[in-house]
Formats: sequence, C-alpha cells, structure tokens
Amino acid sequence: MATNTSVCVMCDQQHKTPSSEYWCYECKESLCSSCKERHSLSKEPGVHTIAHLSQFVPTIVSDLQPFCIDHNENYQHYCIKHECLICYKCIKKHGKCDQVIPLEEVVSNVKTSELFRDLEQSLKDALENIKRIRKDRESNFKSFQIQKKKISMEIEKTRAQINQHLDELKEDFIKELKKAHHYINDEIQLIIVSLKDQEKEMEHCDRTLQYMKRFASDLQTFLGMREIQSKVTDTETRLRSMIANESLDNVGMKVEMNDKIHDILSSVKTFGSISITKSPSAETNMFNKKTRQAQISVPYRMQSIKNLSVDFKQTLDTSCEWLRGCSITQKGVFLFTNYFDSYKKLIAVNTQVKTEYTIQLFDPYNAFDVECIGENTVAVTTGKSYKLTQLTGISIVDLTKRKVTKFIDLPGFPYGITYDGKSFICCVEDKDLHVISCSDYSITTVPNSTLPRNSYVSSRSGKIFFYQSGIK
Repeated sequence: MATNTSVCVMCDQQHKTPSSEYWCYECKESLCSSCKERHSLSKEPGVHTIAHLSQFVPTIVSDLQPFCIDHNENYQHYCIKHECLICYKCIKKHGKCDQVIPLEEVVSNVKTSELFRDLEQSLKDALENIKRIRKDRESNFKSFQIQKKKISMEIEKTRAQINQHLDELKEDFIKELKKAHHYINDEIQLIIVSLKDQEKEMEHCDRTLQYMKRFASDLQTFLGMREIQSKVTDTETRLRSMIANESLDNVGMKVEMNDKIHDILSSVKTFGSISITKSPSAETNMFNKKTRQAQISVPYRMQSIKNLSVDFKQTLDTSCEWLRGCSITQKGVFLFTNYFDSYKKLIAVNTQVKTEYTIQLFDPYNAFDVECIGENTVAVTTGKSYKLTQLTGISIVDLTKRKVTKFIDLPGFPYGITYDGKSFICCVEDKDLHVISCSDYSITTVPNSTLPRNSYVSSRSGKIFFYQSGIK
C-alpha cells in the first residue's frame, strides 16, 4: 500500500516523479492523470473505484509541509529541547542542543504508538461528551418549553375566576414570563449551537485521524496528530470551563401563585413572580476512558518585530492624564482610556480631531485598555483595582447608550485586550493569557504565557502577539 499520496505509484516504479491526482480505493494507490487511464483499462471494469484526491484528502493532511520552510530541504532530525523538526541546514542553529535525534526515531511506528491510540481515544471521549451534553441541553430546552406552557395554562385558569382587575395584572405577569423565558431560551440556544460546532470539529478531526491512519505517511501523521491534539485539548478545556461557570446547569422555571389572589380587588397588587432555577445535570460530567500522561506539543515560530515599519501621520489631543488604551471604531472614531485616579473614562475623538463624547467609568468599573468588538460595542479592561468596591475584569460598553451593559469577572488584574472575531484575548497579571469566548463566555488560557502588569496583546492571522516592558 502506498503511503505517500502525493506521488504516482506507477510512475514512481519507473523512476518518474509526477504529482498524483487520483486514488484507487481497491488498490490503495495514488495515480497521475496519465496512469489513471491505463490503470482503468488494465483492471476489471466496474470493480475499481478511482476518485480525485481532492474528494477525500483532509485539509489538515493536504496543508502539511514535510520540508523546512526556511531552507526548502527535507526534515532529517528532531530537536527534543525545542520540540521542532529540523533539516540538515537548521542543525547549525541547534549545535548546542544535546537532544537532537534522527527523525526516523520520532515518526517510526507512529500510527501504532501509544500517543496515536491515546489521541484516538481522546477524540472518541470528546465526541461522546459533546453528544451527550448536547442531547441533555436539547432535553432541557424541550422541558423548559413545557414548563412555560404549564405556567401559561395556570395563569389562564386563575384568570377565569376573577374580574377585569385580574386582566391588568395578568398582562403584566405574562410580560414578565416572556422576558424571563426569552432570556434563558436564547442562552440555552447559544450553548447548543456552540456544542454543535465543537461536535462537528471533533467529528472532522476523527475523520482526519482515521484517514491519516490509513493513508498518510508517518511524517504527515506525526505532524497532523499535534494539530488534532491541540484541538481536542482546547475542546475539553472549553467544556470544563462551561461546566465550572455553570453554563451547563439545568435551567427550570416555576411560578408561585399569590395565596390572596381571590382578594385581588382589594389587596393583591402583583400576579406572582417568575424565578429561574438551576441545578447541575448528571449528563454534563466529563468522562474519559483513559487519562493521558503525555501531550503532543505544537511548535511555533516567533516573527521578528524588526520586519514592521510605521509612518507618522498625525498627533491627537486626547486630554488624558494617563493614556493607556486606544482603539478605532468602524466609523473611524478614535477611542482612548484615561486611567488617572478618579477620572477614569472612555474618550471618543472623531475624524475632525474633536472630542465627540466621554463615557465615565467610575466605581465599580475602571478603564485601562479598550478594544472594539462591533460597530457600537467595545470591551474595556479594569486594570488594577485599588478599592474593595472596584470590580476586576472586562466591561462591555454600549457606545450608543454610553453605559456598561455586561461585566465579565476575571481571576486577576486585566490589562491589555484584543478581539480576534470570536473571543477576547486578555493579559491578566501574573497569569497566562486568558481567552474568553464571546458565544458562551467560557474561559481558556494560553499555556506558558504568564505576563506582569501593564502588558498588552494583539492578534492577527491566527497568531497572538504580546508586549511587556523590555520584552517583545
């Protein structure tokens, strides 16, 4: 069976190297366009199925580069210290590394290794956990609808026993019910959508892993395993975070009818009250058939800041005593934060370099860094809290209403913040970078990224860049 899908098997036997374009499922061989016709004629018609490689090669495998991107040479060794593949030219940079071994020792028998079997089990565990939790959320969603209907029926039954005054109270009560139901209904739906996305991602990883097991080379498999492991670990972390912050607790609804409802004409002023109940679900526990002892690390390359260049355009007068954060809205309005003592605020400067408006962020809020997350919404970190009354985390500010609409608590003093389109990435003093999902507000961290106070972060093209005084 051919292990390299990029080379035509028949041409390779003749010492030719054309790229393959097709795959024969029965022969398990890759073919070029010329050999495809000869292969079809030489085999029994209708028995051999030939398909274009693009129809079944997973993106993770097709995008793998089995050669050094710096020197365009094949990988030959692996540096255990730096956890990276190196070619014979790279070995000069690793001359002082005492843990450089031949690549064959790393990738040999990788498909039958304990790491591969462990990754397979991890994928199965993740899929089972997601499917079970999704079904539990869907069941909770249905029961929530039934509870709403029962409450509505009880309201209607009681309403039939009293007079016009009850109609007015009933109308107010129905509004309260719909408001409570709508809020929780949207919250559950968001979680279900998030879980479905994670489920699809794990299913895709599982299909890719099975493909690598059957068709990919050992090197492709080794490279692909690390990317899949990263996705699985991130998914498990997100699930545990959702469980820890009670996002997966069962949500219920109940009504308490007023005992004096029959005296409504003279004394009853309210119809009742709606309360939302939460209780942990037994189905949201994370089950793992095997505890992994080793993790597949994902190597990365640091890009030099020396490659960047900037041009001076204009000076803006912000009137900020302690300017700490800056961002630009979709309309081109500049936003600045003033971190000075009791004058903490968000200042908007328009394209005519005039202060358009100011949003005060007094206690319990604060204003260190700012990041736009929409046309009229920004996220503002609090920085260090100097008073017991001050909160520590991220304020979501509506620029239209000019007030804080939501607050996200964090386990430390947050400083720099960026937004990658799906999540906030925030520097938290003396802790790893925190990644906060904007769909369910679950929190994960970036390992080995501990930063001190007054640190900043940015992201672009899937990469995270952070800054602290003296380090870039």
